[in-house]
Amino acid sequence: MVDPCDFIKEYVYPAIELYRMNRTTKHLAIHAMSQVDVLAAVLALWVAQKPALGRGEESKFREELGAREPAINLIRDAHDCHKHGGLDRKSATASDGQRPTPKTEFGFFVDHTFVGGPLTPYDVLVFVQDDRTASEVVTMLHDAMQAWGRELGRHKMSMPPDGEYSSVDVT
Repeated sequence: MVDPCDFIKEYVYPAIELYRMNRTTKHLAIHAMSQVDVLAAVLALWVAQKPALGRGEESKFREELGAREPAINLIRDAHDCHKHGGLDRKSATASDGQRPTPKTEFGFFVDHTFVGGPLTPYDVLVFVQDDRTASEVVTMLHDAMQAWGRELGRHKMSMPPDGEYSSVDVT
């Protein structure tokens, strides 16, 4: 059985770090979201203290988790949309097989934007939900990791130190 904190250190933190360094690369965004989502299965097994879960047990755990922590549910939807296409789960916020899409934003950057001049364009990846809400992937990952900190606390665990992945706070 995999310890959730070990899983975070071995898979989640490195995946987020790779994405953070390449924020417009779709496959790295999906990989990071996938590892954050897989953590739910790892925790479900850890909590149950069983090598495998019975039919429906993981789904029930994920539904309850998603109800407590919407940020984790959004990551689940993004991962499942990538993996399965359309979703028919009642709690799904995205059902049309959406994947991260590029979007150009504009902002003020010291040493890059002239005072009084136009804002500087930059590219981001967004995940668009059924209600047309566009969430930046980097924000989704940040919010989900904050939610995982709370969830691990409910199980008397704490987030492992991020070690060399000091930038895991991806914003």
